[in-house]
Amino acid sequence: MIILQAQKINKSFADQDVLQDISLTIQDKERVGLVGVNGAGKSTLLKCLTGLMAVDSGELSFSSNLSIGYLEQLAEYADGTTIWDAMLESFAGILEKRRRLHELEADMARGGPDLEKIMERYARLSEAYELANGYACENTARRILSGLGFKQEDYTREAQSLSGGQKTRLNLGRLLALAPDLLCLDEPTNHLDMASVEWLEEFIKTYPGTVLVVSHDRRFLDRTATRIMDLRVGQMSSYDGNYSQYLIKKAAADLVWQRAYEKQQEYISQTEAYILRFKAGIKSKQARGRQSQLQRLDRIDAPQQGKALSQRSLKMNRKSGQDVLTLRGVSKSFGPLQLFNNLDLSISKGEKIALIGPNGCGKTTLLKIITDRLTAEEGEMRLGSRVVLGYFGQEYEDLDAQNTVLDEILAASQLTLEEARNALGTMLFSGDDVFKRVGDLSGGEMGRLAFLKLLLSGANFLILDEPTNHLDIESCQMVEKMLQDYEGTILLVSHDRYFIDQIVNRLLCFSEGKLESYCGNYSYYQDKIQAQQKLDTFTQRETRQDRLRPEIMAREQEKERQKIHRKRIRDLETIENRIMDLESQKTQLEIQLSDPLTYSDEGKARASTTSYKNIEELLASAYRDWEILNQKMEKEQIEGCSDEISVH
Repeated sequence: MIILQAQKINKSFADQDVLQDISLTIQDKERVGLVGVNGAGKSTLLKCLTGLMAVDSGELSFSSNLSIGYLEQLAEYADGTTIWDAMLESFAGILEKRRRLHELEADMARGGPDLEKIMERYARLSEAYELANGYACENTARRILSGLGFKQEDYTREAQSLSGGQKTRLNLGRLLALAPDLLCLDEPTNHLDMASVEWLEEFIKTYPGTVLVVSHDRRFLDRTATRIMDLRVGQMSSYDGNYSQYLIKKAAADLVWQRAYEKQQEYISQTEAYILRFKAGIKSKQARGRQSQLQRLDRIDAPQQGKALSQRSLKMNRKSGQDVLTLRGVSKSFGPLQLFNNLDLSISKGEKIALIGPNGCGKTTLLKIITDRLTAEEGEMRLGSRVVLGYFGQEYEDLDAQNTVLDEILAASQLTLEEARNALGTMLFSGDDVFKRVGDLSGGEMGRLAFLKLLLSGANFLILDEPTNHLDIESCQMVEKMLQDYEGTILLVSHDRYFIDQIVNRLLCFSEGKLESYCGNYSYYQDKIQAQQKLDTFTQRETRQDRLRPEIMAREQEKERQKIHRKRIRDLETIENRIMDLESQKTQLEIQLSDPLTYSDEGKARASTTSYKNIEELLASAYRDWEILNQKMEKEQIEGCSDEISVH
């Protein structure tokens, strides 16, 4: 069932068109991810859909009685309002029903001639209270607050005393408690640590209503979205599936579009040359006929790309020694709060390390100690020989708010004026943008400027604190590529799990003021943690029941393994046959699309292009299934060999 529909929505600010003829539909119970580059209009569209901003033209329609919740709708808090009070405000309707029930209970206790009517009202109100889940509202509030990182002792804190990030988390919690039919979230994972993000993922997956979310967190979109809407260069495209599936389908669609455009341009060029050559000769009639065909031709628009960061290299002025950083017995506290005590850490040349842990555990503090922005109370911090530090702070501390963008780069490098402007152009600062005051830049613009300073620093040891904050997905991908190719050493803090997976080869996890080291990226770390949890659960279960004899278990496991292996082989043959069939269909369509005559028939051209797009999607899916199945078979074969060795 469609709960929201937009037809040809337009929105401008001054002379800048932000939304142009945007149309979309949202179905009940969908989880829709809205993606696009910074400045594409995602937040503007969200505000238009929620009624916070009026559209210039177009039509919006909603299902009857649709309740909509938007994260930024929630106001500031009155003095004296605690976190718990603020959460319970979301249950105001339920609490009012509870108050009326208590009044009716008192009336029933007094008795009187109206007792029967009072009991009827009580029965109706009690049923409504139960349907609203009134008996569990306090438990729901505690579950949400706990999931978002608030402890029991935080509940009595005044909401106005919270930091900006904590207020955002509380606002999100209140919105989740309201449980509107359509939940609209703009970058909800900002200010959340990894545990809270993973809790939010599970909450959204089981949310009873519909969710529309703007996010740059690719792993979050992978785990929650059932459809991706891509707002790009003023156009909206929709793709079923999560973010990874969207990437495959978008690439296939873009390829089909590009090929169809190129084929049509070739046909147009050849036809125009024919017309020019024969319009006054013996074949003038044919030339006029082709001119008429061109005039009736449904022209394919050229594929458009939004602005993106240009690829640059992170170059080092010199290489460091093998030992890059050594910490011994480092301790730090703020008043009575002990962040870490007697901390040891060694980092070697070429390592790329992510530092993770809950908010407030001391990640940023440790980075500031390493970069000499804070002093440790105890312990020793030693940089290795020839180590040159480059620092990226999440608050952009190294940027001078009074400088212009151009002056900031000139002061931080040996570039000429022309070289500085060219470098700024690669970070999307063009024209008069370079004369903007740094203090007037947006968060995304500050992030790009700070990263450019890092690029020009020549450092061989990068300390990065949330480097992808305020960056869109395309910019994140470019930063990832630069850091992957970087030959120096990296220590970074990030809540972006997808970003961490692409960069690091070691993970440092804060646990009770200590650092635990894990080789590999975040996915490997998570697999290890989950495997350990399963092992712990299995061990506990084994203590409660007798184990089967090893030889019986081995025989049963081998039977099951052989059964699964035979099924895998049959499935693999089916997929390979399907791939061969699809490749054959694709070849036939390519021949058809390469024929200029195809484009003389608008219906035939559109049908062929659509069929080709569908074949590309099916092929991508089939190859993915084939690869997954092969990986499973290889893994099972290795595990089978390991089991045989352990048995013998």
